[in-house]
Amino acid sequence: MKKLGLLLVGTLLLSGNAFAQKSVVDAVNKEIGGYQPNFASAREKIKPAFTNPETKDDARTWFVAGKTEFGAYDHLLGQLQLRQEVNKLDMANAMLDGYKYFMTALPLDSVVELNKDGSPKLDKKGNKKIKTKYSKDIVGLIVGHHNDFNVAGSYFYDAKEYGKSYEAWGIYCDLAESPLAKANKLNVPDTIVGETRFYQAIAAWQGENFNAAIEAFAKARAKGYVKKEAFDYAMACAASAQNNEAIIAIAREAYPLYGKQDTQYISIMINDFINNSKFAEATALLDEAIAANPTNAEFYDVKGSLFENQGDADKALEFFLKSIELNPDYAKGHFDVGRYYYNKALEARKKANDLKGNEYQNAIENNVKPLYLQALPHLEKAYEKADDVADFKNDVRHALQNIYYFLGDEEKQFIAIIS
Repeated sequence: MKKLGLLLVGTLLLSGNAFAQKSVVDAVNKEIGGYQPNFASAREKIKPAFTNPETKDDARTWFVAGKTEFGAYDHLLGQLQLRQEVNKLDMANAMLDGYKYFMTALPLDSVVELNKDGSPKLDKKGNKKIKTKYSKDIVGLIVGHHNDFNVAGSYFYDAKEYGKSYEAWGIYCDLAESPLAKANKLNVPDTIVGETRFYQAIAAWQGENFNAAIEAFAKARAKGYVKKEAFDYAMACAASAQNNEAIIAIAREAYPLYGKQDTQYISIMINDFINNSKFAEATALLDEAIAANPTNAEFYDVKGSLFENQGDADKALEFFLKSIELNPDYAKGHFDVGRYYYNKALEARKKANDLKGNEYQNAIENNVKPLYLQALPHLEKAYEKADDVADFKNDVRHALQNIYYFLGDEEKQFIAIIS
């Protein structure tokens, strides 16, 4: 009897605890609905219900928690509209937390109706009948605060909370594209969704979540946000993620829109063809680009590189020279012309090394030196005109050091070393 009594006491205590937690949820619900709601207190009071076995799987627990957060947001928004000082990051967190609580409540609120024998009730089509208690209110609150997710994304971004910014802008866009939008007459133009997806991608990029950024940029473009930056930034993220396939795919997408004004896309595409030994395809693509824009120096330089990759350096030189004829300040063209003569000088020097005495000196003077002198002005021009991020600038500096050393110009060699 004593053991049974202890068991009953333990059961009563457990039931009392469960009842207490449900009472807390009731109290919180009343507290946030009062004339002077205390949202900070409500947040603290409801926390134990998230983990209590009797309340953690109850849709009402999460519904009330979501209402608490959305209520806190609305309260702060009212103060902001009255030009009072508010913490915008708190507002943003309230929106995001409230949404997560509501999304936890929804599946818990979808309960299968049962017959007296415990079997599921079926509708006329033979599907299980689902009953809900809070879902309609939850959907109404989320849809009613749709624009506030966009605002929250901006607040998070300004606070450099890039991960949360990405989430908030994602919720805004996902809702606009969901069946809920049509059912609740939530009409958001594709232009707005596309622009917001772009901002979402920027947030992911800033947070170094490069794959998420690539995906968000793609969604932005799919909604019509096809500004050049939507391609270039996406390629930068793909480069950071070392995703060459994505770089090539984005370049192919950008080329019809911006290929005439920016050769990086065709260069990427041609390099892909070259890497796969598809020289005919590369040539056809480049000839098409040159025909459409015959004064573009970069296209001729790229065609020179195409011939060089096929082993015809002399033919390549013709196009390198054409590129600097069209644009005398084109750094990459000068680099490629200078590189041609520099490499020829190295070949001549290697042959001279097999000679001795006067023959060696004659070879150096007559065969090597003239080639270095032909290379020099082009490499100097390339170094002068190239920006600091040009991928060939260090190669130019190294070549200039060697030429100055060969010519005995110690002063310029020193300048090249320290510059």
